[in-house]
Amino acid sequence: MEEEKVLAPDSLQETLWRLEEVRQRFRVKSDVRVKEALEWVLSRQGLEGSYCSLFALTTQDLAQGIRLLTGERIRTNAAARHILGEEALRTLIVWNLGSAPVTEALKGLDQILERGGKNGSYCCYNCTVAFLRTLAVAKTYGADEILEKGLRRVKKARTSEGRWKGFPFYYTLLFLSEIDSSSAREELRHARKVADSLLKRCRGKDRVPLFRRLGLEAALNAV
Repeated sequence: MEEEKVLAPDSLQETLWRLEEVRQRFRVKSDVRVKEALEWVLSRQGLEGSYCSLFALTTQDLAQGIRLLTGERIRTNAAARHILGEEALRTLIVWNLGSAPVTEALKGLDQILERGGKNGSYCCYNCTVAFLRTLAVAKTYGADEILEKGLRRVKKARTSEGRWKGFPFYYTLLFLSEIDSSSAREELRHARKVADSLLKRCRGKDRVPLFRRLGLEAALNAV
């Protein structure tokens, strides 16, 4: 299988999503190409336009808006800067890339916590999921307690159809599938009401259906 390029130097989001595809084995792994992409992400820490000293979007990212791994579109620049900044930090942490830029970015995450994140939410629904998804791997002081607060907010937003009012359904499912807690599993079981029918329609080998299936399968398998 031919190795695929991971770095997309004109797009932070594309580079991050390709790295996650590699991590999930949806894309062929090449240590050299992964290292190249991770070092480029590191180089964007604290650049002009970065949110709370996280990682800066490119001009193309800002022009096009972002589309999450699970397909939801984020069209405002403020939300895009925050969400991709968080996702970049999360990516570097899960790839175990400790460095000075990561340390500085973690200080930015502390700023977000001080600005209101300690209550388990931040800004809008989309930003809240990105924040909690990053906090879950960052493991900063009090992370477990804050995650539980966030999960309680998700629970309060339940709808009778197996979704959550306001929260991006597939992105929330993906986040829940990554959390090893009884509260997260409880929400995954809530989503079973629609997961089976949605999974049957979620076909193809493109990025969006692949990541949507991760969440849907987690909902169906939650015990």
